[in-house]
Amino acid sequence: MDEPKIIEILESIGLHKNEIIIYFDLIKSGSSAAHDIANRTKIHRPNVYDTLERLIKKGIVTQSIKDGRKIFYPINPKNLLIYLKQKEYDLKKIIPEIEKIHNKPPEKRRVTMSEGIGSFRIILNNLLEKNQDIFVYGIPKDVSEIIGGFINEFHQKRIKKKITMKHIYNRDAEKRIRYLEKMEYTEARYLPSSFDTNITTLICGNIVLLNFWEEPIFTIMIENQNIADIYKKYFDIIWEEAKVSF
Repeated sequence: MDEPKIIEILESIGLHKNEIIIYFDLIKSGSSAAHDIANRTKIHRPNVYDTLERLIKKGIVTQSIKDGRKIFYPINPKNLLIYLKQKEYDLKKIIPEIEKIHNKPPEKRRVTMSEGIGSFRIILNNLLEKNQDIFVYGIPKDVSEIIGGFINEFHQKRIKKKITMKHIYNRDAEKRIRYLEKMEYTEARYLPSSFDTNITTLICGNIVLLNFWEEPIFTIMIENQNIADIYKKYFDIIWEEAKVSF
């Protein structure tokens, strides 16, 4: 994984630009005084001190006194998971309070669109709260790579909740289909290559997702039981036509 991608992920968990730069600098140097960090990173020394203070509060940097000087140390990169777990813990504490003031719209026909793989991951994870079976068709073979490691965690949660998921893949997804067929509460088939598409349709309860995999990736979500029922009937028809084995 290249450095820009690492920076992007660190930003996604709540670290700011200067925090990432200084943490990287400490990772490379092992330990350092603030003025040395300022010289290497070209960040003004007052900003370096402010940033180090924030990193200490987040538990990402520690400090000690050596020869009368403050020396700063980065935590082991593996311990970043502890920082992320704490953020998750703090968020769980405030969610009930946020829900109390959430002005939910009446349950009618609701259509929303979101962009980016991060949004899709959140939507997919939230489907598990419905505790209803999931039906998907029009899946390109490389979708699991696009979604990333999250998909493995999703399947683990789904199987633990005993939620069945049926997949209909494009013709060239043999390896992925064989992998899924080994999972509990999971079935996978494919359609002839003439039906290959890069638009995936997912049905779960009263929700229909249309996911477009070309950049920029975006998802259309329809929340309506009648529409979901129609899509489910269509899925049932093509499920019977889909191939079971290669």
